[in-house]
Amino acid sequence: MDPDAPGSVTRFFDALRAGDPGAAEALWERFFPRLVGLARRALAGRPQRAADADDAALSAFASFCLRARAGEFRPADREGLWHLLAVITARKARKQARREAAEKRGGGNVGDEETLALPLAEAAVSRAEPDFDLHSAELLDRLDPEPREIAVLRLLGFRVREIAARLGCTERKVERKLNLIRLRWETEWPGGAE
Repeated sequence: MDPDAPGSVTRFFDALRAGDPGAAEALWERFFPRLVGLARRALAGRPQRAADADDAALSAFASFCLRARAGEFRPADREGLWHLLAVITARKARKQARREAAEKRGGGNVGDEETLALPLAEAAVSRAEPDFDLHSAELLDRLDPEPREIAVLRLLGFRVREIAARLGCTERKVERKLNLIRLRWETEWPGGAE
């Protein structure tokens, strides 16, 4: 069935409600490009590192399909269906933007792939004192991601309180992790406890 034929959207919607995956695909082809464009406009100027307009549109369409199959929607025509999809997409995009801008997720300051490719140890080496040598970088690389991040922040001069605030955890947790790091490094550092 041609998705642009008169009445086709209504038939596809009815088939979608009946569980026909082909109907979802036809509606996807018809509306998804417009949903992405709408999401792009809604997300313009907002952080989009972890998720972008395609993700918002995909989430909106998936939500629409699930809810349509559950019998929640009954649009009267093609325009009614577009309006419904547009509202869901705009809401998903706004929710996504709020989530990415949340302080606990970096306040919108999420690094891109180039930033993530730079090991934390290299970042610490570039900003640390001259006595921070390659062995120190090796010790950092041996840590799991969370303790490594705590160690790097501490080496860069952040206080326990600042690290806890930045990572969204308690000061006690940061202190425990720092003590575990010290213990591990004492056994691995040349001349440390054997």
